[in-house]
Amino acid sequence: MLSRRLCFGTLIIAAVVALSWLDYYLYQYGFAREIIWLPKGIILFPTYLLCLILLTREVLRLLNAAGLKPHAPSVYLGTLFIATSCWIANVIQQFNLEVLGEPESKGGWPWAATASFTALLAVAGGVILAFAAEMRRYSHPGGVMINLAGAVFTFAYLGLLSCFMIQLHMAYGIEAILSLVIVTKMCDTGAFTFGKLFGRYRITPGLSPGKTLEGAMGGLVFACAGAWIWFVFVLPYFDKEATPLWGWLLFGLAVGLTGMIGDLAGSLIKRDSRMKDSGRSIPGFGGVLDIFDSILVAAPVAYVFWVFGFVCPG
Repeated sequence: MLSRRLCFGTLIIAAVVALSWLDYYLYQYGFAREIIWLPKGIILFPTYLLCLILLTREVLRLLNAAGLKPHAPSVYLGTLFIATSCWIANVIQQFNLEVLGEPESKGGWPWAATASFTALLAVAGGVILAFAAEMRRYSHPGGVMINLAGAVFTFAYLGLLSCFMIQLHMAYGIEAILSLVIVTKMCDTGAFTFGKLFGRYRITPGLSPGKTLEGAMGGLVFACAGAWIWFVFVLPYFDKEATPLWGWLLFGLAVGLTGMIGDLAGSLIKRDSRMKDSGRSIPGFGGVLDIFDSILVAAPVAYVFWVFGFVCPG
């Protein structure tokens, strides 16, 4: 189990690095860059949409196992619509800034407000779509409200939380989204390693027996180490301003902690559905949700640190 996890974990990291580099290269130095304007996320966003399809399939599988049966096509459509709307809104902001030269489109509150408003409208559209789908297939009383709840839950969990990841990348660059991924995955690695080696006191024995206090402490240490390496040694190559000690330390603690909450949230959903894994598509990990559960929940926290200038100020 451990060897398979390490093997496929290494492959996943290599794929993320390669795709991130290609996305960054095409945006900065792509073919005919002076002639053809390319937005950020030209590689990463379509890749994430594929992941989002798999994530939606797994969440629907868990909901069905728990007795919730939302209208699957509308759930897929609504979740993808929320993420795509957010990306397009960010692309428009980027175009206004880089091509039209509108200073009010600069990253920060104006950018965040425009993209966030679009995301909220898309969520509202998803809710309306879910209602319309349930009206279309209604035949008898019973089950409608719980099915609607499952659809709206998926829109919020996968669609809305994804928007923070998208805005993090689009407004602040590849270095911002990678800060989220690196810290959460370093935390996962530290928690898994320390838990295996020193784990004794279980945190939530009924929910996730493998989660221990020693593992959590090790995860936070690894998260802070990842934040320190990223913000102090790596980001200077991206011409980013230095992050003070309190900035990267709090980032590591806050993002690492919420990442662990996200991991437990994934366990909560699986346990309530009486399923061990969300899927079997990734050997050693389970499903795609087992990779993204920590990232999704930690994304809003990471976004707050970047938008308020707690890390990479200015």
